[in-house]
Amino acid sequence: MEGEAVAYRIASWDTPLRVNPNRTAGRFNERGSPATQYLSLHPLGPWAEYLRTEDLRDAHELAERRLRIWALRIELTDAQRIDFSRAADFGLASPEDLIADNHGACRGLAERLRAEPRAPRTLIVPSAALPGTDNVVIFGERVQIPYSWQPISAIDIPACVIAERSQPPAGVPSLVRYRGEPHPAFEAWRAGRSYRFPDLSRP
Repeated sequence: MEGEAVAYRIASWDTPLRVNPNRTAGRFNERGSPATQYLSLHPLGPWAEYLRTEDLRDAHELAERRLRIWALRIELTDAQRIDFSRAADFGLASPEDLIADNHGACRGLAERLRAEPRAPRTLIVPSAALPGTDNVVIFGERVQIPYSWQPISAIDIPACVIAERSQPPAGVPSLVRYRGEPHPAFEAWRAGRSYRFPDLSRP
């Protein structure tokens, strides 16, 4: 469908990928669910997801964070895109479920997809944290291989660290959609308008 793409993730471990069940619940997994991978297709996506999850807004708090950023080459040929217009096709009661603060509907969808052998194992979904960009959700174990290698198995993903002890660019918090806030891309879609991610202003 989409071909190969570069995705990004914050992970302070030795690898950005999971082979064990998730220890904490996420949008598309319960605690203890089989390994579920979360990646961002926009370079600022991991920072937005991190700031939203940690509810970090204060510059002084941000100055103390030093995180590891990864780039990953992922294959999206068989990925299924679920945007607001297709939410009902996948059994979601409301398109807003895709970016809602309550993850229950998305977790239920994930369980249904995991139980269906022919269902897609890779999803492209709207980012709840960085409106106008997309995230990738991968069901199942994945292992890291060197970035320049070609995968020989479906579980192989080329990845490498691109920043150590890094911080987000100064303007990122202003782009983050925190819990309880409206989602500009969803509001635009509901009003029949297009929405383009504004990106950071040039210095």
